[in-house]
Amino acid sequence: MPSTDRTVAVSTTWLERISRLVTAATRWVAVGAVLGAAVSLGLLTVWSARGATDTAFALGALVLGFGVTAWSTAVGLGRTIEGMQDRLDVSAGWTEASAREAFFVVSWTGAGWVVAAAAASILLGV
Repeated sequence: MPSTDRTVAVSTTWLERISRLVTAATRWVAVGAVLGAAVSLGLLTVWSARGATDTAFALGALVLGFGVTAWSTAVGLGRTIEGMQDRLDVSAGWTEASAREAFFVVSWTGAGWVVAAAAASILLGV
């Protein structure tokens, strides 16, 4: 199966690919955690601690759910969509690989966001 990362050589070993995926997932979870903490703290200016962390968690769960749903759609229908683009002679620049990469980012960012919002809730004693 070809790599979705264009900078990765096709001949990389399985262990190297796993290492790159774990590194990328960790980076995007950290970005999501920062977003989740920032949203939780930002909402504290408007709502109570419970309302702020509950809302931040819900927003993170929305991002996570969208990412996972869109990723699974890209995996399941990606080749069909690419085939229809070829058949209709329409080039939108959309590819299955790029969609999988994009929704990988969205999913892991949402996961970090959810964890940070839950941690903020615990730290605030809600």
